Amino acid sequence: MIRRSSRWGGSVNYPKLRPIERVQTPVGSDAVLSFRDPTGLATAVLSLSAPLAYAVSLMDGTHSREDIQARFMLRLGRMLFSDELDQLIAQLDEACFLEGARADRARAVRRESYRAMPHRALRNAGSLAGDNGPLEPLLDRLLAPGNVRREPVVGLVAPHLDYPRGEPCYRSAYAGLAERTAARRFVILGTNHFGESAAVVGTRKDFETPWGVVRHDADFMRALDAALGHDLCELETDHIREHSVELQVVLLRRALGDRPFVIVPYLCPDPCGPTGTRPRQGDGPDLRQFAEALGRLIASDPTPTFIVAGADLSHVGPYFSDDHPLDADGLAKLRDSDLAALRPLESGDAEGFRTAVAATGNATNICSVGCIYAAAVALAGRARAVRRNYHQAVTRELGNCVTCAAFDFIPV
Repeated sequence: MIRRSSRWGGSVNYPKLRPIERVQTPVGSDAVLSFRDPTGLATAVLSLSAPLAYAVSLMDGTHSREDIQARFMLRLGRMLFSDELDQLIAQLDEACFLEGARADRARAVRRESYRAMPHRALRNAGSLAGDNGPLEPLLDRLLAPGNVRREPVVGLVAPHLDYPRGEPCYRSAYAGLAERTAARRFVILGTNHFGESAAVVGTRKDFETPWGVVRHDADFMRALDAALGHDLCELETDHIREHSVELQVVLLRRALGDRPFVIVPYLCPDPCGPTGTRPRQGDGPDLRQFAEALGRLIASDPTPTFIVAGADLSHVGPYFSDDHPLDADGLAKLRDSDLAALRPLESGDAEGFRTAVAATGNATNICSVGCIYAAAVALAGRARAVRRNYHQAVTRELGNCVTCAAFDFIPV
């Protein structure tokens, strides 16, 4: 039996805020806090004064209206009048920032709209190459064989940075790929940056690329659902805004030319929180169980299958509200930290990789532990991970650094 999740909560008397992210926006002399919905369900930007932002922070589904008013008085020394709170809750609900019937209806509309589409549209078509001119020459440069290694591979780890910033590791991961695998099915594991699912989430959609649509393998995905007893595509709208799978599909289409192939797209959660590989909300399969089932299904299926993990590593600097320095010494320490975390992968210890990052509280904001971990577990005993490159993409004008690596999974 396929289980479906029940995850939403909140009520008029116990308002529950949906996941949002903060953007600081100074307006005149007043401190204004702006919030947006990373999932895109709420399309407006929510701007609040600091006192009202505190009231909103209490809307977690466990505080009643009266609780919020009492905490507000204790914290700020003034009353939050009932009509003021009612107006705030109504505005949040109207904009779909609160859990409830309105947000549920918006989810249903978005789900039906997405499922009615003939394929998943290419989201970043105009920006894939950044300011580097036409896309085709850029990708052909990444894919040029050069002094490429000739041993066969059954999987890889590549960035999901934009192609120009991730070029060194894209090149190391993808160069000469067409000659190194005969695969006709590519399982693509990405990172769920913006979605609502707390577990692995797939999509039963073909993917648009600049050179045509790439089909998904519906039969394989149904078999994996059955093996796990979960509908992994229940929250497939998480894929609408996500780029980590899309960037790999575009590269694969260009790399493989006219070769027919299908994809199996999944987004993976972060397994470094308090619940480990189990979903933080208790819904959906354990990430390790998913990866093990994926590995068994690949091993028992006659179609040659390849695994791609679209993964970035650390995100540091002021842009990410992080205080890691971006000078030479800070970047050298970041490199040491990243490579120490990755080292267990090279000795076949996927669990050691996950726990190494978790032990630090993910101090450098590595976003893709989940998909790297899942790929390594799925290929355990059949392939060894070999690091081919490591890169730090520093954008000083924005005050950020994103790191990435390239790995091959070589058959043993």
